[in-house]
Amino acid sequence: MADDKTKRGSPDNKRLNKSEPYEVAYAKSKRAKAATAKATKTSAKSAAKKSAKKATGTASPRTSSTTRAKSASPAMKRTNAAPAAKKTRTTTRATPKPPKAEKTAENTAPKTMREADAVDLLTDDHLEVGALFKQYEKLAKKEAPADQRRTLAQTICDMLKAHTTIEEEIFYPAARRAGLDADLLDEADIEHASAKDLIAQIEAGNPDGDHYDAKVKVLGEYITHHVVEEHTEMFPKCRRSTMDLVGLRGEMEARKLSISTDRSEQASGSEAVNDNRGKPTGILASLFSKA
Repeated sequence: MADDKTKRGSPDNKRLNKSEPYEVAYAKSKRAKAATAKATKTSAKSAAKKSAKKATGTASPRTSSTTRAKSASPAMKRTNAAPAAKKTRTTTRATPKPPKAEKTAENTAPKTMREADAVDLLTDDHLEVGALFKQYEKLAKKEAPADQRRTLAQTICDMLKAHTTIEEEIFYPAARRAGLDADLLDEADIEHASAKDLIAQIEAGNPDGDHYDAKVKVLGEYITHHVVEEHTEMFPKCRRSTMDLVGLRGEMEARKLSISTDRSEQASGSEAVNDNRGKPTGILASLFSKA
């Protein structure tokens, strides 16, 4: 009776061999096969969807916009993100380092890579005369002979006279025409006048005198102060102005050459006069020549 009351669709009735276990009989039944096929199909679909999402980076069309935004893949986030601003490398000019504790012509001279111009010419003069002043200082400490010190002092004076001449005749007037600060140029003229007065005293002085070396030293201090002001104030303004510095260099070089030529001619003339001293001239010269 128990077997008759059992439902027809139960797995127990489908067992062909009543002695085999229930689980084995269920595994062989159609219902188990159908369930297994359905599960396999479902898992295959889900795997296909996942692979499609990874490939395209988009959500299923059935999902809402909010759900799609929350479940967006990293690739999709990168695609939808706003384009990053392009980084532009800005080149800024380095701030110039301040001069050393002691301002000199060497550490205040402008360093440029442009075509040589009038400022470069004046800077070269500053550096050259600065080296001569240091050389004279060494001679004074060693108590070098008077002739040696006088020769070097005269060289310094000649260089400074030529330098101030080309500045006053060519460079400063061009700076005034370009609208450079008039007060700055007036101060430079006054400094030149003070230097010229001291140069005249040195040229007329005696190297064995007590104040000769001191005058050369004070002249060097005047020039150093003047040079530093030109390098830090005047020359930068000239660079930013409308001055034709390259053209001015040619004029200044020509004027400087003419000054040196005149000086050499004067020196040769004075030597000729010195050679003729003590020698007979006029009728006496003709008599001596006959003898």
